[in-house]
Amino acid sequence: MNEIRVGAIGLGSIGLRMLAAFEEHPDFVATRAWDPRLEAVEAARAAFPDLRIADCAGEVTGTPGLDLVYVACPPEHHAAYALAARSEEKAVLCEKPLGIDVADSEALVNAMATGPGHGVNFLLAASRPANTLYALAERGELGRIHQVEVRMHLRTWRERRYREAPWLGNSRAGGFLREVCSHYVYFARRLLGDLILHSAHVEGRDDVSAERFAHILLHGGDCPVTMTGSTSSGTPDTNLCIVHGERATYRIRDFHWLDVAGASGWVPAYPAPEKPERETHLRQLDNVKRMLAGDETATASFADALAVQRQVEAMLA
Repeated sequence: MNEIRVGAIGLGSIGLRMLAAFEEHPDFVATRAWDPRLEAVEAARAAFPDLRIADCAGEVTGTPGLDLVYVACPPEHHAAYALAARSEEKAVLCEKPLGIDVADSEALVNAMATGPGHGVNFLLAASRPANTLYALAERGELGRIHQVEVRMHLRTWRERRYREAPWLGNSRAGGFLREVCSHYVYFARRLLGDLILHSAHVEGRDDVSAERFAHILLHGGDCPVTMTGSTSSGTPDTNLCIVHGERATYRIRDFHWLDVAGASGWVPAYPAPEKPERETHLRQLDNVKRMLAGDETATASFADALAVQRQVEAMLA
């Protein structure tokens, strides 16, 4: 495949991180981008001086010769830009969630069912820690999985991310269950199969503000999945997923690191790369390249993202 030309819609913190990955990956080049916020455009220009800034989102989706549109704006706009890219016969990589309304996301999945390739940027679809565990489970090396345990204590994350993207603090579209927990819902579904929500206790959420605390219990088959999170405690922040297996216990730290439990405590499962987060993003782009070559299973699908969105919205309900 020739060089893959990318246009980006959304230049917030995740947009800039992915632009850096596009720049580093040998098969991708980001040529055009748009964001309505002047400060975001200035940050992108400073970091990527060769990037052409479009006058509007339609200029990105309508640019001839682009192979992929990367959608990294707030979720209420994901469907509009994904569909605009599809109408121009361009593939799509979209951030999650698909949207802020499940019915609208169902319509989006149906509309995207035919046409160019499309995927969703779940970190735990691409990261080496998650894929190591998928492979160990498939080979039976974990034995029976007794429990999946997620701990998210994110006070400093809230302070940083709500400042970067104020909409994340709003109950209409944001909150840590949608932004962080959704990655683990994806992971647990892929590891265990369909999940059933047993109970959800959520505090601090109202018509304006996102949740401050949540305790969730799901089941994947006969395996309990517990998720506890808070944005008002945690110094330093804790972001862990522990897979308790009959034969081995592993934990994913901050999405990009993997430890295994040994006789003397936790030890790295493998030597960590110099930049584990960047490794995850580059692995995702490897998957996107496969998607563009016709492998429909290479990335998390829009249907996968819809299943996760349904689960998270059920927690919030």
